[in-house]
Amino acid sequence: MYKTILKVIGMLILFLWLTVIGIFAIAFAKNQLWSMGSIITYNRPRNALGWLIVAAIAASAFSAILKLT
Repeated sequence: MYKTILKVIGMLILFLWLTVIGIFAIAFAKNQLWSMGSIITYNRPRNALGWLIVAAIAASAFSAILKLT
């Protein structure tokens, strides 16, 4: 059960980080980096990209904590 949880979290982390990188790559290719605006302001995520980054960081931290125990 423990190994399957780690695999599912690993796949989630991979999906989240690839999505974040893909959004940045598409915005860079279309010269729209400035239009993405502020991602995290006033200690809150502001748009979908901000929420994806926060979710990816949280899932990565959770996975690291699980691997330590």
